[in-house]
Amino acid sequence: KSQGGLLPTVRLDRLDGDQVELGVTSGPCLINFWATWCQPCRAEMASLNRLFNDFRPKGLGVLAISVDEDIHLVREFLLQLPLSFPILLDPGGNRARKDYGIIGYPTTFLVARNAEIKEIWVGERNWDTSAVRVACEALCQI
Repeated sequence: KSQGGLLPTVRLDRLDGDQVELGVTSGPCLINFWATWCQPCRAEMASLNRLFNDFRPKGLGVLAISVDEDIHLVREFLLQLPLSFPILLDPGGNRARKDYGIIGYPTTFLVARNAEIKEIWVGERNWDTSAVRVACEALCQI
């Protein structure tokens, strides 16, 4: 998928067993594709959690889609670093590759309320930076 396009409608399982349908009802949100074996993914999770906690009152959602084959590794990671946002599961990353065109981790989509993909960021981010926060603030205004 590309910037300016619409987020594909995909149904994924949550770590807690519920299902979530991504698509029209997803925005405004950040959708982060990650894995426990990806060191940059692990490194950015604490700042992503702070961003979510700061922007949740403004309506910003965060979803982290794990491509780990073994959900026990995801559960183990969350024992070390509890996260406030939902974790979705895409074991092996098949949906990430096929539906979202993900080729590297972490990759994060900034999605507007109308499901338009505003930005795609590939690689580790410091979610505490002012540039990131300005982009998220703008996303909440759309």
